[in-house]
Amino acid sequence: MSATRVLVAMDGSENSAMALKYYVESIHKPGNYVILAHCAEYLNLNYGMVSLSQADPSVVERTINEEEKRIHTLIEHLNNILKTHNMTGEVVRIQGGDPGHQIVEKTKEMNVDFLVTGSRGLGKLRRTLMGSVSDYLVHHAHIPVMVYKHTDKEHDIHQ
Repeated sequence: MSATRVLVAMDGSENSAMALKYYVESIHKPGNYVILAHCAEYLNLNYGMVSLSQADPSVVERTINEEEKRIHTLIEHLNNILKTHNMTGEVVRIQGGDPGHQIVEKTKEMNVDFLVTGSRGLGKLRRTLMGSVSDYLVHHAHIPVMVYKHTDKEHDIHQ
């Protein structure tokens, strides 16, 4: 029997870290192949593209370099998590457009059996206006999806 392939979507947020922690402590079985997938978004560039389009190119380049350093640090951290928990797997970086769509495509490409994601807990209005990656994954993934949503009590403990 082949190993169960599990993809955990990691965006660098506390919610995705808590989803991974829950997976490791409650679901993971020895022999599972764990893929920690980071869908890179340039956070500092996403807010203010209009002003950035008129910015000095050196400012844009410096911002991109800072984001690359942040992403590199996160990927190193994710690799350390795999090692610390003695899990077989890999860290992959997903690039391109819509994170939800990119994650679904990666699950197909890597023959994933199970998908884990955190929920940011957006309110109904924000979710309607901005969309929700976890909602997209639930409705478009071809495999079972677990959406981990922390409780306020857990959130208070981790603060």
